[in-house]
Amino acid sequence: MCRAGKQSRPGTVLREVNALTKALKIIDNINLKICYVSMGAAFFLMCMTTVHALLRKFTTLGGITDSLDITTLSMTLIVFCAFAFMESQRGHVRVDVLVNLFPKKADIALQGIMLLISAVFLFILFYAVSSNIVTIYTRGAATMVLKIPHWPFYIVMAVGLCAYAITVLLHGIEKFLPAKEQVAEIEVENENGVEEHDFSI
Repeated sequence: MCRAGKQSRPGTVLREVNALTKALKIIDNINLKICYVSMGAAFFLMCMTTVHALLRKFTTLGGITDSLDITTLSMTLIVFCAFAFMESQRGHVRVDVLVNLFPKKADIALQGIMLLISAVFLFILFYAVSSNIVTIYTRGAATMVLKIPHWPFYIVMAVGLCAYAITVLLHGIEKFLPAKEQVAEIEVENENGVEEHDFSI
């Protein structure tokens, strides 16, 4: 995939691309570990739903106590812990019908701008969730029967949103740097003594 760029010295471009590549590897690794929480919550919810259905059908217990609130909290973990990993895999659905009508250079630039704008909104959402953690803890918000506190789930939501926002930000920056294929050309040309490179599309 080509990306929009500019004329720059090989050393500077290589440092920028290598730094971004390292940052993406680190955040992708973190996102995978966060996603394990989502997988665990999904497995737990599947087991709980099965047990709840069996208890309602074959016993007089009426199912698992507080099952509705537990399901809601589990869904929170499933959703917010999977966002960042999906972005790492570039699995989120994006409607780019109109963007694809633009020339290639404008297309890539607009994709980068949209990702950067999305990152800003995600950081705002992260701040909104984070600022409520103390309030939720102080109020003692919890489930109705089992009294499971809500504040740990707000912390997990904040961590997931932060990782998601950082990943989107890095993907937005990536659009304005040369592709890996161009970096390989830089390395070859650098050995041959070429000083300037044009990364425009």
